[in-house]
Amino acid sequence: MKVLKFTALFCLALISYPIGIVYGLIVRIFEWTAMLLTADIARILIGIYSVGIKMSSVLNAVAAAWLGAWLTMPGYDLKFGEYYPVSAVIGKAHRDGQLTKVGRWVRAQLEFIDPGHCERAAQRHGLI
Repeated sequence: MKVLKFTALFCLALISYPIGIVYGLIVRIFEWTAMLLTADIARILIGIYSVGIKMSSVLNAVAAAWLGAWLTMPGYDLKFGEYYPVSAVIGKAHRDGQLTKVGRWVRAQLEFIDPGHCERAAQRHGLI
């Protein structure tokens, strides 16, 4: 019976992800449109930042094995998906010289958008 309940909950979660993403996106578009019409740029930027944080959390939860395989050197002891945000792990791995070529590229993109982003994230979480 427990296996059946677990399977049902797992299937519900799998169905809920795409529905939740599409629904959330539609709601955000309406909210941002209303903010644009009222010229509330500060709230729009906070909303975009909030979406970025949530996307990072989901990525960290569902793609931890992939992130570790592609962004950090084999055998690196700090893992994605455990305790720290993706940016914090990238910042620590960069400081330790443990980023792969792809990891260095991802870090460069994050740093282009927000200079010092990965190092600040690692410091905020006590990694460096």
